[in-house]
Amino acid sequence: MQIAATNAATNPESYAGWYIGITIGFIIVVVVVILVGMILSQASRIGHQALDGIELMDEARDNSLPVWDLQLINGSITSIWRSAESARKVITGGT
Repeated sequence: MQIAATNAATNPESYAGWYIGITIGFIIVVVVVILVGMILSQASRIGHQALDGIELMDEARDNSLPVWDLQLINGSITSIWRSAESARKVITGGT
């Protein structure tokens, strides 16, 4: 009985399962590391694209600010127009 146990401990075939398990574990770890690297690379790329997008949106906002000034100009022109109508009524004497 003791001889059989000693033979099993020194027999390299008894470790085949361990070698296979360690190899499979190593392959899984390598695949996970590669996937995490790819995910981090894509996240970095998306981050850079987001920063570029923010820059371009700020530029578009700066370029469209004069459009909002049209509202102020419209208000000023309306005030001038009403003043001119009032002046014409005063000058013409009525309607």
